[in-house]
Amino acid sequence: MNPIIGRRIAVFATTMLAAAGLSVITAGPAAASGCSAPPCGRVENKTSTYIKVRWKNNNSDPWSYITLAPGQGAGGFWNSPKRDIDGFYAPKNCRTAYSVRAGSQYHVYGGWVKVSSNETAKVLSVTCPG
Repeated sequence: MNPIIGRRIAVFATTMLAAAGLSVITAGPAAASGCSAPPCGRVENKTSTYIKVRWKNNNSDPWSYITLAPGQGAGGFWNSPKRDIDGFYAPKNCRTAYSVRAGSQYHVYGGWVKVSSNETAKVLSVTCPG
């Protein structure tokens, strides 16, 4: 949906609720309790190795981390617990392949990889020398 149309629908709905005497409370995707409204970033581990991911519930919070086993995923509004995952770690000196949309594939060689709130990053492979 076009973002402008979406905003107009939201404004219209809010106006109608206010006219009916009802209040509207909204929160951004990364509220204190985690991901409270879509979209929220997600990482899926499609490799045979463990992948570290991180997120913040609020910008002033310290980073929170979990490690995903092969086949696991974390984050996204439709998953429990709801988290807006902000990135995953690609091991240094290893070639990490990942995808964020059908048909795309990117390669990194170490460091934290940003995951936007509207993305699901699928980590496809991690290849280390030796």
